[in-house]
Amino acid sequence: MSAGILGAIAVVIAINVALRNFGLPVIYGALDAIQYALMIATFMGAPWVLLRNGHVKVDLLSASLSPRSEANLGRATNLFGAITAAILAWYGLQAVLASAARGSMIRTSFVIPEWWMLAFVPLSLTLCVIVFVRKVLRPDPPDHALSGL
Repeated sequence: MSAGILGAIAVVIAINVALRNFGLPVIYGALDAIQYALMIATFMGAPWVLLRNGHVKVDLLSASLSPRSEANLGRATNLFGAITAAILAWYGLQAVLASAARGSMIRTSFVIPEWWMLAFVPLSLTLCVIVFVRKVLRPDPPDHALSGL
C-alpha cells in the first residue's frame, strides 16, 4: 500500500512539474493530496517495516551479549515497543472519536472530515502492537551478518 502511494506521489509530482514547465495549470489539490498521502504511507508502512526488521537498529550493545541475553533484551525492547504503541494507539483512537464527535473538518483544497486522516494513526499503531507482541512471543533469530559497526 505504502509503495503504491509513494509511486503515485512520484507520478503526480512529475506530471505537475511537466504541466508547470509547459505553462499549463497544475493538478488542483495535488499538494494537499500529497501531504495526506505521505502521512498515510508513513503510518501504514510502519507495521510492515517493523515486521520485516527494516527499521534502523542500533546493535552496539546487543551484538556484544550472549545469545540468551540478546534474546532477553530483544523481548524486553519489543515489550516496551508494544506498550508504547498501545498507549499511542489508545490516545490516537481518543483523538479520532473526539474529532468525529465534534464534526471537525479539514478545509484545504479538499473538505474532508478530520477523523478520516486521524484514523490511520490508531490503525497503524494497533498493527504495530500486534507485530511487537508477536516478536515478544516468537523472537527473530539474531542476524549479525547485517551489523554495520
